[in-house]
Amino acid sequence: MKELELCLKGIKLAEELGASQAEAVALIGRSVNLSIERNSIKGIDEGSFSSFGIRVYVGKSIGISTVTSLEESKVETVVKNAIELAKSSPPDENFVSLPESKEFIEVFGLYDRTIEDLTSEELVSNTQRGIHALKDVDKTLDAVGGTELFVTEKFIANSLGVERSQKASGISFGIEALKKGSNGDIGTGFDYFFTRTSKELKFEEVGINAANKAIKNVGRRGVKSGTYTLILDERATLGTIGSIVGYGANAFYILQKSSYYVNKIGTKVANEQLNVLDDPLYPYGWSSTPFDSEGYPSSKVKLIENGILTNYITDSYTANALKIENNGHAGRGGLVDKPRPRLTNLQIASGEYEDDELFKDVKQGIYIYDSSLSPVEGSSNISSLVDYGFLIEEGEIKYPVKNTMVGSTVFEILQSIDAVGKKTKNEAGRIAPKIRIRNIKVSS
Repeated sequence: MKELELCLKGIKLAEELGASQAEAVALIGRSVNLSIERNSIKGIDEGSFSSFGIRVYVGKSIGISTVTSLEESKVETVVKNAIELAKSSPPDENFVSLPESKEFIEVFGLYDRTIEDLTSEELVSNTQRGIHALKDVDKTLDAVGGTELFVTEKFIANSLGVERSQKASGISFGIEALKKGSNGDIGTGFDYFFTRTSKELKFEEVGINAANKAIKNVGRRGVKSGTYTLILDERATLGTIGSIVGYGANAFYILQKSSYYVNKIGTKVANEQLNVLDDPLYPYGWSSTPFDSEGYPSSKVKLIENGILTNYITDSYTANALKIENNGHAGRGGLVDKPRPRLTNLQIASGEYEDDELFKDVKQGIYIYDSSLSPVEGSSNISSLVDYGFLIEEGEIKYPVKNTMVGSTVFEILQSIDAVGKKTKNEAGRIAPKIRIRNIKVSS
């Protein structure tokens, strides 16, 4: 593997130039992106890519440099640039060390040769099937969206013995349908799938679902301001709880003291019916990985157990600084970025309630689907517009709502959960049930 050898050469050169520790990452891959506008495929962007990044520490000072070429001469230049940046940067007193090499568990189902072999022509054909399925529901619908295929191989090495490589593939398709109502109102509905296996391509199903949602979303009306019961569908549950714990239980924000969960380990942060974990080792999981972006072994992390906050997601930097366990959740936005902890496959345990039991005694409520209630970053306050929702009266779904705002806090939302559904939705390892939340303020 020449890419891994290149990483090791970069590390050796960095050490010769004065780095106390160094990490190198190389990426190679192929991607295909199709865009949909007004019911037809408007563009195809296909190509291969490569990149190389080096992160060096001179003492406690960091330097990061990247290049989109894997030529050895370019790598040498990047390493020298990183060293110069580190020498001119102030020290980071929280930095202790990059991670050491440890054994990791292989994760099944991250690469599918059939996906890699798909041609752009086959992707076009599959995407058109999704569009046609949408139009078959209602020929007056407009559609926008896209399909993405990727195949990547990453290589990670550091000066403490880490040497890793992993090949992965995946495909996703999302489409939004737009339906014009008789009064000028436009109903919208979207659906999507993402998968790592060619056995779970759902182009037609997604097209049909998006069409039906758009039709049902025509005729939106406002609601009276007041106190409502909220029922969140599986995606809304996942998005809401993911946004809350993804920030609150992130060790980086704990270290910065900006999280609302500082010093909350072992305390009740939610109703006892709520159990949440993050599982990067889930077979075929969309965000599964045997090791994180630093090459450290990934591990399952229980975040909330019976309503009690039990852990934070960490990487080597935050774990060392906070003197807690590194659970292998380092992630990167790009090679130029410093790693930070991030969620992978969030999973929320099922409860005891059938769907009809969630709805039957709700006198005044809102059913929220395909959207989420997210806190303002750095704040525990939630002020979220309901993108997709229906009014509930006397246990029955009535009509789609518009201009409806939920105002609450992360503590109130999670502690006001009074029912968790039996059924769960599993989308490539991201798992959630419906939940019911009582007595939440809604304004229009």
